[in-house]
Amino acid sequence: MSQDQCVKALAEHARITPLVTLTVWNELQKENKDFFRAYFQVISPRPFMSRYFQRGARIARRKQWK
Repeated sequence: MSQDQCVKALAEHARITPLVTLTVWNELQKENKDFFRAYFQVISPRPFMSRYFQRGARIARRKQWK
């Protein structure tokens, strides 16, 4: 669940204002840097996959030149 999804879910289901959720989220980020570093790695697209696909395209172009 992303930060935006969390804010929306708490506002809708628990009636917690977005300002409160964002304030708590920011403080938690300060307190638990390692957790959020791992969290952001899990929810973000993996950059090595895009490099793999780019490499495949370059290899295909090289084969055309030969």
